[in-house]
Amino acid sequence: MFRILAMTYSIACYFLGVATLLYLICFVGDLFVPYTINTASPLAPKLATPLALIWNLGLLVLWGSQHTIMASKPFKKWWTRFVPAAVERSTYLVFVAAMTALLVFFWVPVEGAIWTTAGTLLGNILLAAYALGWVMVLFTTFLINHFHLFGLQQAWKNIRTLDNKDATFTTPLLYKLVRHPMMTAVLFAFWSAPDMTVNRLFFNLVMTAYVVIGVHYEEKTLVDDLGDDYRNYRKTTPSLIPGRKAKSS
Repeated sequence: MFRILAMTYSIACYFLGVATLLYLICFVGDLFVPYTINTASPLAPKLATPLALIWNLGLLVLWGSQHTIMASKPFKKWWTRFVPAAVERSTYLVFVAAMTALLVFFWVPVEGAIWTTAGTLLGNILLAAYALGWVMVLFTTFLINHFHLFGLQQAWKNIRTLDNKDATFTTPLLYKLVRHPMMTAVLFAFWSAPDMTVNRLFFNLVMTAYVVIGVHYEEKTLVDDLGDDYRNYRKTTPSLIPGRKAKSS
């Protein structure tokens, strides 16, 4: 019975995770949804610009901390004492959704624009680039195991009583260009802005710093897990920018 419930729970969390990602895409792109990076919800506090930026920074730090801490090995080791491993990733998605809701509903937009090209040829190109960036993010999830990333594979293996085998080290397609193509695609999407408002510039700067710092620490984990295979990979493949000289050590 538990296995059936775990599978049902994971499927529900999968769709919650997909819906959360879609809303975040629209939130950042200021598209289709009522509350975006430039449009406050009724729950957002009324703050002057300096305080609003500090407030928004706090929201982004909370959002990023949840992603980082709950994905770390020490936390998972402790967390799975209370949450079955089969639904650990699915439960992670519930917390991602909760933190994203917190970000969306309490984000405080500030006035100001850096550039505005919406409705022009350049604006349409940038909007298409924004969409392309997120398509590449989705594509990359399938390169590394989309259903494991969103928690379904763990529940399916549990219901089939299959063992979790260690993954072999491979570098499919985009991983031959950069070591972190998903993060490259995310940054490409963030910076492809037909309208670069102060809100989006601030969001982009904070999230770019988060990605760079996160990749730095993820590399240490990958070296510990994969050893010489990953060390050699670092020597031949750049981290985030295709064509850039790879790390030499």
